[in-house]
Amino acid sequence: MAVLLLTYAYAMPGTPLWPAPEWASPSAEGLWQGTLRVGRLLLMLAGLAVLLAHTQRPRLIYGLYALAWPLTSIGFDRRAFAVRLGLTLDYVEHATQPVRWLDGLHVPLPDDAGPTRYTLQGERWQTRDSVVILAAMLLVWVVLA
Repeated sequence: MAVLLLTYAYAMPGTPLWPAPEWASPSAEGLWQGTLRVGRLLLMLAGLAVLLAHTQRPRLIYGLYALAWPLTSIGFDRRAFAVRLGLTLDYVEHATQPVRWLDGLHVPLPDDAGPTRYTLQGERWQTRDSVVILAAMLLVWVVLA
């Protein structure tokens, strides 16, 4: 976060924050833009943390599977995405924590390390789903307008 903030502060042109050593001064505009970016990143991470803490894994995967439907028109394989996401989350949950990362490569796989079958239970579309999506679209429209 600090690197992001400093990159914006020193890379963006604008009014120097300290006029005396102008060459070593961050810009006020860059500092403001960096603060905005860091704030947005923190909000996204907080939202992701809440989502992962309060949503069961199959429901999360199915939700992303359903939301990826419009991307199929450009060739996105949402079934493969759902399977890869499920396998990744399963691996992260059951992975052993070696002392050093290289030690994890030398640990043999367990005997039951075979393919896993994943099935997604479909959820019924509810009115509140439409309300939430429309509210999010309205919020984006208000922010961008």
